[in-house]
Amino acid sequence: MGMVEPTLQVDPNQIPHLADPVPLLQRLQDEDPVHWSAAAGAWMVTRYDDVKSGFHDRRLAVSRPMPPAELFEEEFRETYRAYASSLKTWMVIAEPPDHTRLRKLANRGLTPTAIEGLRPQIEALVDELLAAMPEAGDVDFVKSFAYPLPAAVIALLIGVPKTILKDLHRWSDDIAKGLGAPGEDIIRPPAHAAAEMTAYLTEFIAGRRANPQDAIIDKLIAGDGDDKMSTEELIGNLILFLFAGHETTMNLLSNGLRTLIRNPDQMADLRRNRDDGTVVAGAVEEILRYDGALFMLTRFAAEGFEWHGQHISKGNKVYLYCLAANRDRRKFDAPDRFDIRRADSKQHVAFGYGLHFCLGGPLARLEMEVALPALLRRYPALSLPSGDVNWRNNMSLRGQPSMQLRLGEGV
Repeated sequence: MGMVEPTLQVDPNQIPHLADPVPLLQRLQDEDPVHWSAAAGAWMVTRYDDVKSGFHDRRLAVSRPMPPAELFEEEFRETYRAYASSLKTWMVIAEPPDHTRLRKLANRGLTPTAIEGLRPQIEALVDELLAAMPEAGDVDFVKSFAYPLPAAVIALLIGVPKTILKDLHRWSDDIAKGLGAPGEDIIRPPAHAAAEMTAYLTEFIAGRRANPQDAIIDKLIAGDGDDKMSTEELIGNLILFLFAGHETTMNLLSNGLRTLIRNPDQMADLRRNRDDGTVVAGAVEEILRYDGALFMLTRFAAEGFEWHGQHISKGNKVYLYCLAANRDRRKFDAPDRFDIRRADSKQHVAFGYGLHFCLGGPLARLEMEVALPALLRRYPALSLPSGDVNWRNNMSLRGQPSMQLRLGEGV
């Protein structure tokens, strides 16, 4: 069966620039659920059931083809080769059996008990950040709170000092460009950032081997024989942890607070019940469903197959749209209504699904559950001084590089 001509043409490169991309994604769900975008040379998959099944479909690989080094200028090739090699070690990209082994090793340091054990330290970090914010006036919420909190938490988890947080922000911004920033160079910035992170982590790991402590990195180093990460795997996955471990939560905090402010009845409900763990957990799940930190995740067809009457060819890119899936009326009743007491919000795919489900999901949830009630407790009124949203220029990540927040009554 050949490619079916759609009734509309969508360029995923433009989706991050839309004030609200959901109506367009919902139109694709109705009219062309597996949509070929000629502009991107990729398939756009938008329905909940299809996105969810796509995450555990072995015909869709996570490993991304990288261009040959010879395409780049000679002075960049060594840096590029090191970056391409590092990417292959990332557990979010690795395929079984490597993925299985790496995930098992990482799980040693990210047990539910270990994550919950961080709650007092996260509470202290939240209190420290809130104490540094003014009682009233306008602040950049991302700069003041949404970035430094998860960055400090992931540094705490891994064991790197807070002194690298400024560098971490710069490195992470550049690595994020490798996930698809329309119109930008998606190879050089992340490759240079990975080179700097590798140099830092090589020295840091050597120090921890000489003086082990009790952070996740020490548990990863402590393996032996086959039950151990190689140095390259260790460095590659620490780069992944440092980047992904704060990037997702940073976006969730700003997306979530903005959504709450724009839904004052739901904000009031959460404010009244901020000490009720069940209500708070439900609010976090609904934020994840309604406006999570991921637009989509990319897969690559490992073989040709048919899907909704379309032929997916081997090697094709396939975009699985988490945001669209979470707002699919086939799955969720009135999906565009934000409801912190929604019974089935936890069925979202905001952290992916299946084999490559986000390892840091429980940590992101915990940070949100601590941060949101504390913000509402500290500030009796919160508002957005401007209705404009400055979205990140990225096809995969959904968030704001900055967000103005008014700590007081709105005008």
